[in-house]
Amino acid sequence: MRIAFDARGLERNPTGAGKAFAFLLRRLRADFGHHEYVLLAPRAPRAWRLPRQLAWEQVELPWRALRARSDVLHVVAGTSAPLVRGSRLVMTVHDLGPTRRPDLLPDARGRWYWGRFVPLTARFADRVIVPSRATMRDLIDLVGVREERIRVIPWGVPLDPAALPTEGDLARVRAAHGLPARYVLYVGTIDRRKDYRTLLEALARLEPGLHLVVAGTLIAGRTDFPEAVTRLGLGGRVRVLGYVPEPDLPPLYRGAAAFVYPSLHEGFGLPVLEAMACGTPVVTYNTTSLPEVAGSAALLLDPPVTAEALAHAVTRAAADPATRAALVGRGLEHVKRFDWRVTAARTLDVYESLAASGTR
Repeated sequence: MRIAFDARGLERNPTGAGKAFAFLLRRLRADFGHHEYVLLAPRAPRAWRLPRQLAWEQVELPWRALRARSDVLHVVAGTSAPLVRGSRLVMTVHDLGPTRRPDLLPDARGRWYWGRFVPLTARFADRVIVPSRATMRDLIDLVGVREERIRVIPWGVPLDPAALPTEGDLARVRAAHGLPARYVLYVGTIDRRKDYRTLLEALARLEPGLHLVVAGTLIAGRTDFPEAVTRLGLGGRVRVLGYVPEPDLPPLYRGAAAFVYPSLHEGFGLPVLEAMACGTPVVTYNTTSLPEVAGSAALLLDPPVTAEALAHAVTRAAADPATRAALVGRGLEHVKRFDWRVTAARTLDVYESLAASGTR
């Protein structure tokens, strides 16, 4: 069987969905090498405006999948899927945050594309894969996709819990990034779906020696994070690292007093599992997919979360020995449930069932 992928998720600095695609592809090739995996991407780099994006997704991609004689085309990046195509179509939908919360996007064009058009194309896919039951419920309730066409396949953890960073790794990363002695960590982009204002207000209530380290990018036009840091007088206690290379992430997690993931809407929440795999206690929000991913291995706060409540939870996770030990132990056990081998096998089942049924 020949499976084609929209390979734009394998960009130079992948985050979330791109990282998940890379791990999925690696496991498919390792465990099911008798199939052929074809990566399709735009031939020439151009200014990636919406018209160009739609031309790729709706015209070039399905045409190239047809020319490659693919049995299945899998759109994995969470973008729109082609409405007209020659291959059987599998579409991964990570979340429907812009559909449920259009205020998360600042411009009308983005709200139309992410909030309306991408979900619309899911109704025409032969199968839709989602990483959580929360996203499945949104697909059914907000988009009208039939439940029998949806497959819930959680992602795996992209770190090996048995290979925790050494003290040498920790020292190297501390020196490379100029990390403070004690810090709370957040990993991911900073945009409107992250409750960063409450996080900063909570930091202002924590002991002065505890800093906040952000490993990720600030999305222009979607955040006033720098202004909020200045307004609260936290300039000396907040360190924004930007994109952090993959080899540096495990020591960065391991060295943190706690990991905080204040997300208001999430399709999965991969950094939660990464932190647990590195033996770091996790504080996150009890909303959308995060209870599924975190289980009982994190401190879950019910939104709307106050700065006082978040500061109290971080203090427990970072400074209370009994709470910290319990969270670390439960986290290391919990991540064993998330295995990319299982994810790849269940994904391949979707491909094979379509090929066998002749559904197009």
